[in-house]
Amino acid sequence: MNQLHPNWPTAIVLSAFLGAFCFVSDADYRDEFGKSDELLAAQQEESARASREFAGQAVCGPGALAQWLSDKELQCVPKRGKAYTVAGVQP
Repeated sequence: MNQLHPNWPTAIVLSAFLGAFCFVSDADYRDEFGKSDELLAAQQEESARASREFAGQAVCGPGALAQWLSDKELQCVPKRGKAYTVAGVQP
């Protein structure tokens, strides 16, 4: 009759405990730090807005109001003078 080595039951219990600990730890991490689709979409939208603002100010210059008319068309409104449109701008 074969008997298990005395350390096998201890190894099985420790493996089960370690597996449960890893599972709970991973679930907790995902709840706290996992990014949902809504959060990711909001971050991408904010990044795109900041990129457009930066590109608008770079093209129009400091102190001018940059208004995007379409994806590639920008209207610059300086403090003095007439507004002008810039086409083909990549945000």
